[in-house]
Amino acid sequence: MDELTNITQHSQPTMSSREIAELCDKRHDHVCRDIENLNATYGQMGLPKVGETPYTHEQNGQTYYEYQLTKEQTIDLITGYRADLRIRINRRWQELE
Repeated sequence: MDELTNITQHSQPTMSSREIAELCDKRHDHVCRDIENLNATYGQMGLPKVGETPYTHEQNGQTYYEYQLTKEQTIDLITGYRADLRIRINRRWQELE
């Protein structure tokens, strides 16, 4: 799991949408859908959107996309999720920092 989260974007730690899906027991495509909805709101508010990042799957060699979210973006995303999921995410961010 650490290899997914220690990627930095502009010297700021990020968490991948794949790790968020794993921590929240959600399907990755559902987390991506939620991020796309979040990006729509960011666009309406004039805030920077969460960008997609390509990654290559180790087993099949195919390229897929995931999102890399800052702590602030992660909190914006998971605020609507269940309390236990928010706690998991918060604890993981404490480990990253």
